[in-house]
Amino acid sequence: MPVFITETPTVRGTRRQGGEIPYLLVNPPLTDPTQPYHSIPYLVGAARAAGFTGERCVDANIEALNHLARPENVAALLDRAAAVRRRVESRPALTRLDELEYAASLAAEALTPDSVARAIEVFKDEGSFYHYPTYRQAVMVMKLWQELLCLDGAPKSISDFEILPGGVVNLSSYQDLCDPAVIDLLTHPFDPYIRGPFAEVVRERRWRVVGFSVNFTSQLPVALRLAREVREAIPDAVIVFGGTEVCDDVRLARAPKNYWKLFQDADIIVPGEGESPFCDILGAVRDGRGLGGIRGILTRGETPDTPPINYENVAALPTPAYDVWRWESYWTPEPVILYSPTRGCYWNKCTFCDYGLNLDRPTSPSRERPVETVIEDLGTISEIGRTVYFSVDAMSPKYLRLLSDALVGAPARIRWSAELRLERTFPKRDMARRLRDSGCVAISFGYESGSQRVLDLIDKGVDLTGVPSILTHLAEHDVGVQMMGFTGFPTERLDEAERTYDFLIEHEDLWALAGIGTFSLTPGSIVAKRPDMFDVEILPLPPTQDIERYLPWQTRVERSGNWPGEIDRRVGNHRIAALKRTIDDRPFVGGIDTAHTLLYFARYGRRLTPDDSLGEPRAHLARISQCDIPFDNIEDFVAFEDLRDAYFLLQRDGGATSSSMSTWLGEPGKAQRGAARVVVMPSGTVLTLSEEERLVPGDRLQELITLAARIRGEA
Repeated sequence: MPVFITETPTVRGTRRQGGEIPYLLVNPPLTDPTQPYHSIPYLVGAARAAGFTGERCVDANIEALNHLARPENVAALLDRAAAVRRRVESRPALTRLDELEYAASLAAEALTPDSVARAIEVFKDEGSFYHYPTYRQAVMVMKLWQELLCLDGAPKSISDFEILPGGVVNLSSYQDLCDPAVIDLLTHPFDPYIRGPFAEVVRERRWRVVGFSVNFTSQLPVALRLAREVREAIPDAVIVFGGTEVCDDVRLARAPKNYWKLFQDADIIVPGEGESPFCDILGAVRDGRGLGGIRGILTRGETPDTPPINYENVAALPTPAYDVWRWESYWTPEPVILYSPTRGCYWNKCTFCDYGLNLDRPTSPSRERPVETVIEDLGTISEIGRTVYFSVDAMSPKYLRLLSDALVGAPARIRWSAELRLERTFPKRDMARRLRDSGCVAISFGYESGSQRVLDLIDKGVDLTGVPSILTHLAEHDVGVQMMGFTGFPTERLDEAERTYDFLIEHEDLWALAGIGTFSLTPGSIVAKRPDMFDVEILPLPPTQDIERYLPWQTRVERSGNWPGEIDRRVGNHRIAALKRTIDDRPFVGGIDTAHTLLYFARYGRRLTPDDSLGEPRAHLARISQCDIPFDNIEDFVAFEDLRDAYFLLQRDGGATSSSMSTWLGEPGKAQRGAARVVVMPSGTVLTLSEEERLVPGDRLQELITLAARIRGEA
């Protein structure tokens, strides 16, 4: 595969002739609304340094969510939910789809038209944000709202501000992704924004270049929809797709060269790092030259055997242009800024890893920005905010020491967090003190496994016996710790999977958050490239998987298939529950490395949440509601778990797409006719009152329901 390590468009301190060219860069929905991704600031920083002006940057993700959250739009959504209830209740028999939509429509009972706007204000107001019971009220509103947004699109397709990759629609299947009707259905919740504010931006100028920065799979459907809208409005615009998701879509295409079928409205695909190629694209468009010959890009119809990957000279990149965003739009009381002092991973050996712009190794080559340059960048960043997440794969121990020591004496004091490796030299070099003095408030570690044998198979380079002393050292200096791992690695025994949980349980006072997932086999990993070393037999993917994000596999001994996305349930629910410290996950407090979690670490220290986290909220944003319904077994209605199980069964049996899932959804449900009174809790949980409970006087019943909600952390 062609690889280019490029000198960037400008060496720091010099300027190249660029000129005015109207270009639009878009961060599409759906992703984290608490902070913007940092790819577009890096592109604009490079373009400005090269002399180009005329940029317009749109974070369509936060703009769309803020637009949809307006009280008049929420009121219309609540009306549509009521219409869904009436429609379903009038049917003589219910399908599975009816049951999913009916259960979702009941979330409207807990909301008012201004609930979402008030929740956003809680996230933005310092006093309310750091009052955890009030904060949780806002989170519950957001979860209810997303349930209702699905009523405008595909059922159960949106959760935690992601469009889910498997369910009603398969985000790895061209049959779904290339079908405008499917994309329209999936993106329909965003129609008020797409046809309103976004259309106005497109009409603002005759944009000559329009770029979509797509970094997560959950952004892909809306990005494809927005590109179609731009193509219809500005037929001669040069449309560019880039970002880590786009890189995956190219390098993981099952039929190499088929990616143009997916990006049918694109003129250019940038499958690698984009600063230099983007400046060259702007120059070519400005001069009226053809786009051929630009390194690190694919032009329409171009299908080389191996697509070109560009790696930038990180030391020479200009400072990112973080002023392109309206920081007051994001759902935090103060900005949390993503910044990359390094790119790639200095270790680059882990056998399970397959991340980003990798070629023959698990991830891209390690490159470091000079520490003095980083300090200059952070000085500029501090004019916007004081809280920074270092978005890196891994920093080397030497670089981390140099950076930490430089931060101690830097003019701009920041609070920061990053994902690091469990380095055995931490205690010896007094790293916890150095980290804390530099402003570090939390670290996340890829701990991976509680079995040394499995760690050695992973080639993690970690001695498990030394991990407790590292964590103790950090705890003594009040640095929050987040632990990440997984079970299900090839040849892992049950006792080793249990040990992954038990190790954390035994040292539970040394970490704040832990997340243990299930191993998924990725095509670029060393395990997939050398399966015999791990006793792995790779199974054929169903024909519907046009993007090979993950591979099904089995060990040659057990010969039981392991399919992407399925959960390892061997360890038992009691162990899983023992690791759960918070109710919520991404992008809220409790999600590892989220902006909200980082701010809570900065405020409350390594324990993350305050001691009075179960107190009374200052405002009840999600109400407890009772209503009468004509179904007496709503607890038996089809739920998200049933939908996911059906998806995985279809994947194993030839593949799942929206077409096959629609057939499943059209089958009869379990609804039984019968009058019932239900309670809709602030979390969206629906409980049917028994005959005895319905006889309890109204005020007393409400008191009991409120008490139950408080015990569940919902009131």
